[in-house]
Amino acid sequence: MISTAEETTNFTFKMDKKTREGFSALCKEFGLSMSAAALALVRQAVRSQSMTFTMVDANGFTPAEAAELRRRIDDVEKGNVTERGIIET
Repeated sequence: MISTAEETTNFTFKMDKKTREGFSALCKEFGLSMSAAALALVRQAVRSQSMTFTMVDANGFTPAEAAELRRRIDDVEKGNVTERGIIET
């Protein structure tokens, strides 16, 4: 735990307004200030020596999933598909 003001430093970064408002609302739901939440994330990253978050697009796809979906859409658009019937047992 930090014991004196001399041991602290400021860290400032910029983000777009929409992201800031979303992060502020999320922090509020958890009962945290944005500063406390950001500090907790940084401390966790330092402690675990890792950053665990998922990179997804606006549709919730990872880059690999988005590329696979795009490939499949291209195949359908080009007619490179095989129709399969449903087999009922």
